[in-house]
Amino acid sequence: MSSERHLHPVAMLIGAIGTLRRWISGLIFPGIVLLMSQGFSLRTVALFLIGVLVVAALAALWGFLSWRATTYTVIGNSFRLKRGVFQKSERTIPLDHVQSVDTVQGVIQRAFGVFEVRIETAGGGSSEPDASLSALDRAAAQSLRREISGSQMEGTKETAGPAVLRKLSTRELFVAGATSGQIGVAFSVLAVGSQLFDDFFSDDFVRRLVETLAPNWLMVLLIFIPVGLLLAWFLAIAGTVLAYTGFTLSREEDFLYIKRGLLERREATIPLARIQAIRISEGVLRQPFGLAAVRVESAGYGEDAGVSTMLFPLLPRGEVQEFLAEATPEFAVNPALQKLPRRALRRYVFRAVFGYLVLALAAALISFLVFQYAMGLLAFFLLLPTALYGWLCYRDAGWAFEEDRLVVRYRSLGRKTTVAPRLRLQSREVTRSPFQRRVRLATFLAEVASGSGGYALRVTDLDARTAETLAGNLAPAARLEGA
Repeated sequence: MSSERHLHPVAMLIGAIGTLRRWISGLIFPGIVLLMSQGFSLRTVALFLIGVLVVAALAALWGFLSWRATTYTVIGNSFRLKRGVFQKSERTIPLDHVQSVDTVQGVIQRAFGVFEVRIETAGGGSSEPDASLSALDRAAAQSLRREISGSQMEGTKETAGPAVLRKLSTRELFVAGATSGQIGVAFSVLAVGSQLFDDFFSDDFVRRLVETLAPNWLMVLLIFIPVGLLLAWFLAIAGTVLAYTGFTLSREEDFLYIKRGLLERREATIPLARIQAIRISEGVLRQPFGLAAVRVESAGYGEDAGVSTMLFPLLPRGEVQEFLAEATPEFAVNPALQKLPRRALRRYVFRAVFGYLVLALAAALISFLVFQYAMGLLAFFLLLPTALYGWLCYRDAGWAFEEDRLVVRYRSLGRKTTVAPRLRLQSREVTRSPFQRRVRLATFLAEVASGSGGYALRVTDLDARTAETLAGNLAPAARLEGA
């Protein structure tokens, strides 16, 4: 039984800043209106500054009262958190419902050497943690983590701490950013910037600029497209650096620990028992260089429910099995995959070409009807690469069931391989469309628990009889018979 404990005194400052942030959003506009209406006289400015000091003092008082009213404890088999200055609240979380105890260091926490501790449960499913302690020192954070994880770690020997399995070097960090494939996300940031450009400059200025550049539109495209791609690439690298600087994977007993982040340092805990599947992603920029990223699908884990968590952002493909054998031995399997039947090739190519053909026709019509140019017809020259993409999807698709683990590989843009033990499968399904029935094909689908939803392992267009056999082998009844 643990006595009730308070947060680190830095929680007062963090609470005061949070209160100020909320108040300022509501008071800054009236303050600016007051200064503008009364003029920037010495009296008005003095009143404004006095108001700011009063608000800061009230925020500091509120931070102190919140700190004093907030206590936590681990008692029996539950974690209890009490808080509230005027309206008291108490949150009780059974320890066997806790999925993870993660620590985050923002700028303020880093300055004072404390951590924010976030507790996630199986039924979380929201972007906010189920319980959050804004400031604990390292000793208190580690003690709380061990108390919550006591049922799994009780009785083990004292160790020097988690053993480091792998660290991401500076060179690997920049390679991960350069090959991350996040250029699309960066382009969305540039698109927002272009919208701000439109809002900042007048319509007349934009119109005159377009009229000036229109006669040389081809040269403008040849300049702006590479420049846009280059900027998006640099933004993707910067985002990777911010997220994964200092990425370190460690293991102690049945827990994996991840530390990462440049401005905001995060420490996450992944119980091995919660991992449902491992996904090996070979991005379109990484596969030619034999590089991959490893992600985990974990039931109820993480602040983004239903989204996989990065286990390691960059590995040589040939080292993945050795890495998994050390980090997650249950998922270290690399069988020869069974390929799809030859008659499935036509369906893969048709799906790729048909989807692109619709887009190409739309682009040609818009180009001709709106801009009165036939340049949209150039899109049809990409039909051959699109058919090649369909062939690649067919070639890379495959599956295997070996050592009681299901392995599925497929391609979207990059190639992905997923490994899931049979015991982790939540459902199995075989579906056939009318077109698949004509050529004796089917789609096999299995799901594992992940976050508030699930993660699907799918094989499209495998032999119908093979799909039925695979589903039967993975069924719960088959599992009991083999026990």
